[in-house]
Amino acid sequence: MKNVFATIITILVFTSCNDSRKLKDLESRISNIENQNKILSDSLKSLNAEFLKPFKTYEKIVLFEFKNSSNEIISDYEFLIKDYPNSFWKHEAKKRIENIEKRKKYWTEKDGWKLPKKPKKTQLIKIIEPMAISCPGC
Repeated sequence: MKNVFATIITILVFTSCNDSRKLKDLESRISNIENQNKILSDSLKSLNAEFLKPFKTYEKIVLFEFKNSSNEIISDYEFLIKDYPNSFWKHEAKKRIENIEKRKKYWTEKDGWKLPKKPKKTQLIKIIEPMAISCPGC
C-alpha cells in the first residue's frame, strides 16, 4: 500500500511539474503575441500618419481645386505641408503649388477657373508643317 501511495505521489509531482512547464510556455507565447501586436499597431499608426491621412487631405484638395481660388488652394497645400512634414505628399503638394502659381492668371472671382483651350488637331498640324519644310538637312 505504501508503494502505491509513493507511486501516486511521484506521478502527481511529475504531472504538476509538467503542467507548470506548459503554463510557462503558454505565458511566453502570449507575451510574444502581445509584443508582435504592439509592433503591428505601431506600424499601422505610422502608416496612417505618414501616408493615409496626408493622402486623404491631398486628395480632398485636388478634387475641389476647381471650386477654390488659387490662394485658397495654395494655403490648403501649405497646411498639408505644415501638418505632415515627413509625408510623401509634401513633395507632391509643393509641385501642385508651383503649378497653381503658374495658372493664377486664369482665376477670376466672377468666372472661376478659365483655362485656355487646347489647340485642335488641325491647328497642331499647321504649326508642325512649316517647321518640317524649313529643316534643310532632314
